[in-house]
Amino acid sequence: MLKQIIIISDGQSNIGPNPGDMAALALDNSIIVNTIGIIDNEEESSIFELENIAESGGGICELTNINNLSETLSRVTVKSVYSTVEEMVSQELKEILDLSIEDINPKERHKFVRLIDKIGNEIDLRCLILLDISGSMKRKIDIARKSIFELLLFLEERMGKSYIGVMVFPFKNNHCKLLCDFTQDIGILRKEIGIVETGGTTPTGFAIEEAIKIFTKDREYPIYNNIV
Repeated sequence: MLKQIIIISDGQSNIGPNPGDMAALALDNSIIVNTIGIIDNEEESSIFELENIAESGGGICELTNINNLSETLSRVTVKSVYSTVEEMVSQELKEILDLSIEDINPKERHKFVRLIDKIGNEIDLRCLILLDISGSMKRKIDIARKSIFELLLFLEERMGKSYIGVMVFPFKNNHCKLLCDFTQDIGILRKEIGIVETGGTTPTGFAIEEAIKIFTKDREYPIYNNIV
């Protein structure tokens, strides 16, 4: 089962540990970290941080405006899955045949491409979305919530099982909160993230740190719990 984090944010972190360091720690635990930047004014500092997080976490960074978030979220999720599977297949080739996919005869290479497509469609996925709900997200939060619902519907087309969880940061007096544990049920997802209030700072590093704990703690999957 593949594990990935997708951070949706419109700004730079301003409290807590370095998000890039936390993303590297996630990758050490076989968790891919992707980022989506909702960019209004294309501030260079926030773009740099999001790119750095994705690079450190072995993932993908894409920038978008809020109206295209749903399409971007689906694309990043699937692109990350196939990129990870391709890397897995490439590592196996290297170990078994001491070859990369590029070294394979073009007439035979398509077989490996089809294998990557097949595994990418069939492999199970756990995806934890870290949604920035700091003050600057106030006008964007409704579209962000809708995009998460649409992602789960989109992933239903895959043959593999897809579980979506949602963590928000910050949450009242805490750095973050898991609103919805991993689920395939859009009804549960709608209920748990139905009302989200915005405000506060942007503790991205803390959020990634807590996400790692959720992925790595000892428990069975799939699971759904109410997190208080």
